[in-house]
Amino acid sequence: MGNACPPAHSLRYTDALHWAAELHRHQWRKGKPVPYIAHLIAVSALVWEDDGTENQAIAGLLHDAIEDAGQSHGSIAERYGSEVADIVQACTDTKGPVPPGGKKEPWIVRKTSYLQELADKPAAAFRVTAADKAHNARDMVADSRVDPNVWAKFRAGLDGSAWYLWSLHRQLAELQPASRSVALLGESVAEILSSSALLARVPAGQSPEEWVAGYLERTDTHPRG
Repeated sequence: MGNACPPAHSLRYTDALHWAAELHRHQWRKGKPVPYIAHLIAVSALVWEDDGTENQAIAGLLHDAIEDAGQSHGSIAERYGSEVADIVQACTDTKGPVPPGGKKEPWIVRKTSYLQELADKPAAAFRVTAADKAHNARDMVADSRVDPNVWAKFRAGLDGSAWYLWSLHRQLAELQPASRSVALLGESVAEILSSSALLARVPAGQSPEEWVAGYLERTDTHPRG
C-alpha cells in the first residue's frame, strides 16, 4: 500500500473550529438568518487561500472572540498560543473584551482608532484583517445588488461603510500588496464607489474617492453609537 497523505491541518484547527462554533452559537449575521459561524469559516478559508499559516487560519476562526464573545487575549493564548492571541487582539477594534450583548465604544471612535493603529499591528495579523474585511465587503455588496436599501441596517450606513472600507483597502494594499483578500476587498470597494446609491450623494465636480475621503469632516452623517 502507498504511503498515507499527511494531515492537511492539525487537531488544533479542528478544536478551534469547534470552539468558535460554540462561542458564536447564538449569533447571526447582521439583518439576516445566517449563522455567524458562516463568516468565521469564510474568513479562515480566505486566510488559507491567501497563503496563510495554520495559526493565522485559527485566528481567522477566532477573530471576533474578544470583541463579540467575551474572550480575552489570555483565554485564547491558553488554548492556541500567544501568536494566535496576538493576531486576534490585533483584529479587535474594542479596547478590551466585550461580553455578548455588551456595549462597545462609539462606532466612529473604534474605526478611526483602528485605522490609525493598523500599520503598527503585527504583520501576521494583516492577512486575517484583509480576509475579514474582504468577506464583509463582498457580503455587503452582494446584498446591495438585491436591495440597495440594505445599507440602512449597518450602523454607519452607506456613507460610513464606504469610507471605512475604502480607507482600509488603501492601507492594506500597501501592507499586503500581493494578498488575494486585499484584491477582493478592492473589487468590492470599487463596486461601492461606482454604485448609483453612492454616486447620488456625490456633489457635481467631485469624484467618489474625494467625497468618501471627506467623510470625517461631514459629522452630521456619523452614527451616534
